[in-house]
Amino acid sequence: MSDSEQGGAEGGSENGNPVDGANRIELVSHFVRHRNIMVARGDFGPLFEDHYLHLMQSGQQRLSPAQDTQLKDALAALVLHLMSNPRDLMTAWTLNFNAPPMNLFVTGDSEEGKVVGRVFTEDVKVHPRPLFYAQGSRARARDRQSTVEFAGDDLFRIVEQYYRQSEQFPARLFHLQGDEAAMLTAHPDADLEWFHALTAEQVERLDKDEELGFLERRNYHFACGCRLITIVKVLINTFGRDPEKIFAGEDRLQIRCPRCAGSFELTQELLSEALRLLDAEAGE
Repeated sequence: MSDSEQGGAEGGSENGNPVDGANRIELVSHFVRHRNIMVARGDFGPLFEDHYLHLMQSGQQRLSPAQDTQLKDALAALVLHLMSNPRDLMTAWTLNFNAPPMNLFVTGDSEEGKVVGRVFTEDVKVHPRPLFYAQGSRARARDRQSTVEFAGDDLFRIVEQYYRQSEQFPARLFHLQGDEAAMLTAHPDADLEWFHALTAEQVERLDKDEELGFLERRNYHFACGCRLITIVKVLINTFGRDPEKIFAGEDRLQIRCPRCAGSFELTQELLSEALRLLDAEAGE
């Protein structure tokens, strides 16, 4: 593969940057008046299409039906979480399952509207109880990290457990028609009896049965933003700048992005180009 085909050290993966999905989904949020409840809702079908396209193009392992459902639910839940929080929030979740061993990773932000995720099944360290690791950062606030235990394998119920233990407000998540999903979060003085009794059918009819106040719209898409030069930064932090240590006698390396498993091919020429770009960036 030539450097022009690869897109250079600043380019995306060798498959033409398949981790930047073409489909944008729109989420809408409302406030349920007289209930003090916020509801966020969207149709995730187009995002799931780009997720499947990425799995095919990146040559990742085939997911079992259960893993496929869990990853899609995690992507939807993360977007609903982002939609229910300030726009400058960046979030990453890692869910560590122990039976069978699996790490499920999703991350995203609202500023660029990017969300991506993957499943790890090899060399997974397990713990006595499944663990939910959450990281969040905002522009003018301290980074936040939390770890909570969870039970079960239903992602929506797991996220509800996380909210009960770690977030300020309780949340409920619902599958609606097709690939639609919604999340409701209870704010101070919320009607909790009504909140906890809600069914998916009632959530479908909220606009007809309740008084809603529009809050905002946001767009999201399946994307990682990884580039070869970013991967090189990780390599030189680990091995230094010596090509012999990086390539260990090989002519080229096939590297996968840890966030999305996008595939990158690194040659000696591309490494030299990446180091030149990094030196120029440091000198600015």
